[in-house]
Formats: sequence, C-alpha cells, structure tokens
Amino acid sequence: MTDNTALAKFITSVGSLNDYGSTALQTKKALDTGSTKPLRQNADDIAIFTDTLKGIDAVKKVGFSTAGIIAINKQFDSPSAEQPKIPGHLRNAFYNEDDRIGIVIDHKSQETYVPKAIITPSDIDTIVDQFNQSPRTESDTWRLFAELAKLQAFQDGNKRTALIAANAAMGTFETGNYLVLPFNDLDRIDFTVGLMRYYIANDEEARTVAFTKMMDALPSPSERQLELSKPMADSPADAKTLRIKPQLRGRSWNQE
Repeated sequence: MTDNTALAKFITSVGSLNDYGSTALQTKKALDTGSTKPLRQNADDIAIFTDTLKGIDAVKKVGFSTAGIIAINKQFDSPSAEQPKIPGHLRNAFYNEDDRIGIVIDHKSQETYVPKAIITPSDIDTIVDQFNQSPRTESDTWRLFAELAKLQAFQDGNKRTALIAANAAMGTFETGNYLVLPFNDLDRIDFTVGLMRYYIANDEEARTVAFTKMMDALPSPSERQLELSKPMADSPADAKTLRIKPQLRGRSWNQE
C-alpha cells in the first residue's frame, strides 16, 4: 500500500487555510481507504479533501502554467460554503457582484485590502513568468504563492489554489517533499500576518519585509521533511479530562 503520510499532512495544511477540522491521521485513513468516511463528517472538510485531490490531479495533467492554475480552482466544486460560486472563473467586479471582494486586514480599524477589480489570464501569466525566470528556489516558490494569493484571481479558494500551484511549480507531487504551512498554530498565525502585510505592501521594500516575516515562520527544509515523514498512530486515551480554552477564536486568520 502507498504510504499516504506526507500527502495527508499536505492536505491538512491546505485545509488549515479554511478551518479544516479533520486530523492528519483521519485524512491518511481517508486516503488509505479511498473513502471520506474517516474524516470529520462535515461538508467543508469533505469538500476540501475531495477538491484538493482533484486540484492536484488537474494541475498534474495540465502542468504548471496559467491554464494549470485555473484548472486547480475549477475543481473546487464540491458542496460547501467555502467554494467559489463559479469555480475557475477569473473575477470581473464590474459585471459580477460576487466578484467584488475585499479582505479585512485589521478588524478594529476595518482596514481592508481590495484587490484588482478585473483579472485576466495575463495577470497570472506575469506571475508564472516571474517564477519561471527565477532560480526556482523554495523562496522563489513561496513568492509565487504570495503573489497568487495577493492577486485574488478567483471568487474563493485563492490561497488553496496558490499552495497547490506552488507545489506543482516545485515538482513536489512527484517527490512527496511538499511545501506546507507552519505545523503549529502560532507559527501559522505569524505566517498569515506576514501574508496580510504582503497584501497591503505598496513598494518593494515593504513587500520584502513582509515576505521575510512569512519565510521566518516556515519550518526549515529539514524540519519539514522530518515532519512529513513522521509516522502517525492513534493516540492513547488521556487519563485526565481537561477543559480546553481556545485562545484563537473565529475565522480572522483564514481569509481567502
């Protein structure tokens, strides 16, 4: 049987962008059995799991390109509130009300990042060309992720699309050495704050500062490889019952 440990952790990482509640072990069991039954029985989890696999298959067939990136988002069509209403559709806010999106950066001040109103394939071409002309290091690939996420080319699922596309660009679907978000919540928040700062950066210096903060929050290549390959097992029942008090509430860290 194929070892689905790393793929399960990648899907969990993609899902962390949208409050995916299934564990990496549940996700691995779903991959091992070819069934969504081991997942938390929640429409959003099932959609993220199913559509991530479809997105990977689509970009592997089309290849890393503008068409491949659009093909990824086009797979986000399973029933869920987390999906674009028109999968694969490039936004045009002048004629479609659902394409008028803004991302709240600061809830207190209501500072909002409003992306470009009309997206065309040439906008994605520019980002793809920039990556293809780079040395294609991991840093270059995360810059690709940040640029695609900032572009907000689609109605929804932009960061999920960007993470799958970045992995396609790096060839990790063949190697299994997936690029993933930070493994713990605090580092993931630092990464997301850096990404939000990247969204609103108005010059190259500000973009560089924000991008550096993002990169600093990511696990090193060796840490990532170790975590991706670490076996998973059912946890023994804890002898004590704890009252858990979450400190990070709501969806403020998961803006698409």
